[in-house]
Amino acid sequence: MRDKVHMRLRIRLVIYFVISIIVLGISIFHIVNEHASIGLSVVGLLAGVIIGILASRILKITWDAGASQVVSRFDTIGITILVAYIIFEVNRERIVGQFVSDTSVVSVSFAVLAGLMYGRVLGIRGKIRKIFKEEGVV
Repeated sequence: MRDKVHMRLRIRLVIYFVISIIVLGISIFHIVNEHASIGLSVVGLLAGVIIGILASRILKITWDAGASQVVSRFDTIGITILVAYIIFEVNRERIVGQFVSDTSVVSVSFAVLAGLMYGRVLGIRGKIRKIFKEEGVV
C-alpha cells in the first residue's frame, strides 16, 4: 500500500505524527511538573483532534491514474483553511488563555497542538482510505 501513496504525502504524515507525539510529551511534562489540569488538557487534545481533522481539508487528495498513486495538492478552500489555521496557531496561547488558568495554559496549548497534528494525520489517512476503496486498491 505504501507504494500507492506519493512519497511527499507519506513524509508529511510521518512528520505530523512525530510532531504530535513530541508535543504530547511536552504537554504531559507540563501537567506533571506544573500540576496543570489533566481534564482541561484532555479536552484540549480532543478539540485539537477535531480541528485537525477539519484542517486536513487543506489538502486535496486525489488518485493519479498515470502514477497509480494517491497525490495531494492545495485548493482554494484549502488555502483559506490554511490561513485560518495559521492565525489560530499564532494566537493559540491567547485563545486557550481565555478558557483555562495560567498554570494550565502551556499544557493545554501543547495538548491542542498535539491534537491538531494527530487530527490531520487521521483526516488525511481517512481520505487516502476512501480513495483506495473508490479505486479498488484495498
